[in-house]
Formats: sequence, C-alpha cells, structure tokens
Amino acid sequence: MATAGAATENRPGWRGKWWFWLPWPPLVVLDLWSKAAVFGFLERRYPQFPEASRPGHNIFGEGAALRFDLVTWGNTGTIWGLFQNGTVVLMVLRCLAVFGLLWFVRHTRGAARWQLLVLSLVFAGALGNLYDNFVRADRSVRDFLHFSGTWPWRWDFPAFNVADSCITVGAIGLFLLLWRDDRKQAGDRNRGAGQVS
Repeated sequence: MATAGAATENRPGWRGKWWFWLPWPPLVVLDLWSKAAVFGFLERRYPQFPEASRPGHNIFGEGAALRFDLVTWGNTGTIWGLFQNGTVVLMVLRCLAVFGLLWFVRHTRGAARWQLLVLSLVFAGALGNLYDNFVRADRSVRDFLHFSGTWPWRWDFPAFNVADSCITVGAIGLFLLLWRDDRKQAGDRNRGAGQVS
C-alpha cells in the first residue's frame, strides 16, 4: 500500500501538489489589489498629474539614510527596467514561462514541497505581471514600491511590485534547492565511489 502511494507521488500529474496550488491564487489577488490600491490612492492624492509624471508619496525616510516612496511607474520592460522596447517579445516569453512552469510542476514529485512552493511563487508573479501586460493600454507593468538611500553611498533601487517580489524570492529559493540537491547528489556519488574502491 505504501509502495503504491509512493509510486503515485512520483508519477507526473497534478494530484497531491497543494504546496503549488494553494499559495499562488491569494498572491495574485494581493498583487493586483495592491497595484490598484496604490495607483488609485496616488491618483486621488495628486489628480493634477498624469500617471507617468505623478510625484512619489513618501512613507518614511524623508532626508534619511533609507527612504521609501509609493510611486506610479509603468514598466514596459523587465526587471530593473531592462528591455523597454521589447514589450511584446517579453509578453510572449512570459506566456511560455507560465506553460514551462506548469510542465515543471506536473513533473515535480508531490513530496518535493519546498520546490512546489517556490514554483508557486514564480507562477504567481508571472501571472500578476502578465495581467498588466494584457490589460493596460501601454502594456506596462505597474510598479509602486520605491526604495532609495544615502548610506553607505547614494543609491536608488528600481521600483517593483508584489509580483516582482514573488518571482525574486521564488527564483532564489529554486536556485538554492537545486544547488542543495546537486551537492547532495555529488556527495552520494563520492561516497559510492569510496565504497566501490
């Protein structure tokens, strides 16, 4: 009986993968709600400015080493504002990435909970940003969290959103998990070689 259960967990499919299916829907809702809330707030706060030139609204750190502003920046590129003129190509790549993630999830063991969780984070981020690409007239993604500072030198981090955070945390988590598995397999091979000799 236990063997049949283990075989089911290792077989490609969708069953038993709640660590993927449960996190991403609320994260997508949080991403879309937070974008709408902040953009709506700043539109009401600064109605005389069009979205693209609306001033940032300082939350904390006015003149301090760390400053946090809410902004209404539309990003037609990718992370850190790269590839601003490649919006359509990026949309196609993001769609392919979503299907690639689903294929990867289908072939991930149900017992690999952490891997399913980080894939869910990346999936949520991809869907949140794709929504903006398809719905907004200029195909831009809404970024609204902006951090800057003066210590240890003057710096200005590109604006981002909840979806970007999900993608970044998920990608780092996936890298660490794959790195850990690679090291474990290398250790197993070395132990096996030692036993043979």
